[in-house]
Amino acid sequence: MTFDLSIDATGVFRNAKIFRLGAELAVIIWDRPPALPAKTRSLLSMEQSPVPLVSMMLPLGNGGQRMFWAMRPKQQPANVSIDTKDSGATETVVMQPARMLAPLDVDLLFADLAPDARIKFVNTLLTVWRSAFRINGDPLFNMVVEDALHALVPEPQAASIVCQIAPGRHLLETAVNPDLGDITSIYAIGAASITRMTVRLVLGRNAKNGLQSCHFIAEAPSPLFLMVLLSKNGLAIRQLADAKPRHSSLLSWWSKNREAVELREVVIRSLATLPESGAATAIDLQVRAPLVANRIAKSSMHPSGEVDLALALDGGLLAGGWFHAPTSAFAGIDYVKEDGTAVPLDANSYKFPAWAQGKDDKSKTDVTGFIAFIPLAQSPGPLLQPRFQMRLASGAVRPLIPKSQPFEPSAQRNHVLRAVPPQHAVDDAFRAILAPALQDIERRLGKTIEVDCTKDYSLPKSTPLVSIVVPLYKVLDFLRFQLSGMATDPWLVANAEVIYVLDSPEIQDETEHLLGGLHLLHGLPMKLVVMNRNSGYARACNAGARFARGAVLVMLNSDVVPRAPGWLQVLSRTLLQSETVGAVGPKLIFEDGSLQHAGLYFGRDQRGIWLNHHFYKGMPGDYAPAQLARDVPGVTGACLVTRRETYERVGGYTEDYVIGDYEDSDLCLKIRRLGLQITYEPAASLYHFERRSIRRSQDYMRGVASQYNSWLHTQRWESDITDLMENQRGRDQDRPASAGVKIRKRNAA
Repeated sequence: MTFDLSIDATGVFRNAKIFRLGAELAVIIWDRPPALPAKTRSLLSMEQSPVPLVSMMLPLGNGGQRMFWAMRPKQQPANVSIDTKDSGATETVVMQPARMLAPLDVDLLFADLAPDARIKFVNTLLTVWRSAFRINGDPLFNMVVEDALHALVPEPQAASIVCQIAPGRHLLETAVNPDLGDITSIYAIGAASITRMTVRLVLGRNAKNGLQSCHFIAEAPSPLFLMVLLSKNGLAIRQLADAKPRHSSLLSWWSKNREAVELREVVIRSLATLPESGAATAIDLQVRAPLVANRIAKSSMHPSGEVDLALALDGGLLAGGWFHAPTSAFAGIDYVKEDGTAVPLDANSYKFPAWAQGKDDKSKTDVTGFIAFIPLAQSPGPLLQPRFQMRLASGAVRPLIPKSQPFEPSAQRNHVLRAVPPQHAVDDAFRAILAPALQDIERRLGKTIEVDCTKDYSLPKSTPLVSIVVPLYKVLDFLRFQLSGMATDPWLVANAEVIYVLDSPEIQDETEHLLGGLHLLHGLPMKLVVMNRNSGYARACNAGARFARGAVLVMLNSDVVPRAPGWLQVLSRTLLQSETVGAVGPKLIFEDGSLQHAGLYFGRDQRGIWLNHHFYKGMPGDYAPAQLARDVPGVTGACLVTRRETYERVGGYTEDYVIGDYEDSDLCLKIRRLGLQITYEPAASLYHFERRSIRRSQDYMRGVASQYNSWLHTQRWESDITDLMENQRGRDQDRPASAGVKIRKRNAA
């Protein structure tokens, strides 16, 4: 049978007809004979089958069925056959190139399609066919889609622009019928393109006039902008009524909509994806107009609780607080995600005895404290007030909103270090809760650290043998004595450069003034490296090491002062005369002459954590065993001498220890893994006014940071330290008179 290629004015596609669907796209439409059983297959065949070839069958209003085949025609006419399986009927038609075909008449097509079929046709155009043929900017295809949408809904309901989120990005509002169900996707129909929008819808909880409010964020809308909201139950078509936002600014809308908590979280996440100032804008909005914090006051009769720690991090959410459950009515506390999903905190939490504020400011009451970490596949962004709820056994929930949380990494770290009392800083608290949070924060903190500026004080162009790196943090009390001790050492002056790294840039002027005066007084070549912010001991040392030019690298604390000239020559000679020595440290004494350090070793505490200890600490400075040069498990970073090549080979100080501790033993263990030894050299002796700068960090002195560092150090080096200390104990038994140290021959200084 030969098909009639003219359009049937009655709208009945008894004979197959071919239309142009796009610039290079065609569709064959054919109404199956009514006598055919519904399950009978209709197959399309061509001499050369097109790829892709997609088909669908839609119901007619009279109970019949209409077939569609979409394809890219060849540039030459081709015969197409439609075979109806088992019926013996075959029909043929000539497929012309797309440019020669009449455009699809949507009104004609829809005239006798069932209402649900019209919706399915539009759905298929936007999803299956658009994807199969990779149609992004085809004006003819766009026109067909627009015609179909207007045929479905001649006057679409309005959507409006609430406010501009950022240039080209707007918050839109419309209303939908609740019967539409879950919206699975939204398509933007423009004059030049059809785009599937990646959005998160926020639906209102209460319907007004039978419609439910619907908000989402869209890119660059215009008055001609059509939107199609698809769901399993159908679709909704919306058109922007006006390109002018209802609110003059995002801040104006934000301040007037504090109760729109889910939508605010969507806005925050959207802002976080923007480059430049997006995250800063999100933080500023939350600081200007925060949510009202909500806790459930302590009661002797009813469950109560509070979330006072809620840090939204890149890898998850850290939460902490307390609850009181005097009866079985309490079921738990959940984190509420932006889509309303509740995530119980119980799965990964640690509980401990705590206290909460009583009815008046002076009273305290016993409660159960908790911390929990919730891993999240996608970060909620810079969210300062994550939402929680108390879940009751009855199924009821009560909201818990924390106070606005810190957003700056170092402030977040300080909050984490206060999350548990020191006596509860144990493995269960660290392993899956505090450790992931601290590691996340340290990574983000590291990304914000850089050298702000440098200043040279008569550095010579010639390369020195030794580079001395001294980190400075707040305390400059010993700088005069340290520099004087170095400036009066002829060998040091002739062979070394000094690099001071200022890790507290707020005292830059004071530091530059002091160093400038000391340089005029002593003439010692120096470099000052100023960090952009407090970065921690390891990062400051590593930053200084990157400016080092000498083959020998000395890490020296700012509270270490030479007792006499010659110490650097002794330590450098000890290092350079033996290829097996990876690092060397001197004898350090307190200001009263007692020993502070004669080598470092490890010992377990009652919880099995390896702690760093100093040989003979507190003994007289002339204690005989401390006068023996020997190999030791490690040496303190207060004065550690190594080859710059070795330091760089092991990656310098590991930077994920909090504030500053255990980096030195970690470095020694990394050097040992290279097969090198760590050596103690008592012929070099310096004063160490221990921990004068770290005492300025109250968060460290609380104890949790130190316990975390020792825990992390143990997790990382458990096997190495165990083997090392077993060997050390064996030497102790062989040499009791010398406290088990291995005496190494050395040349006289």
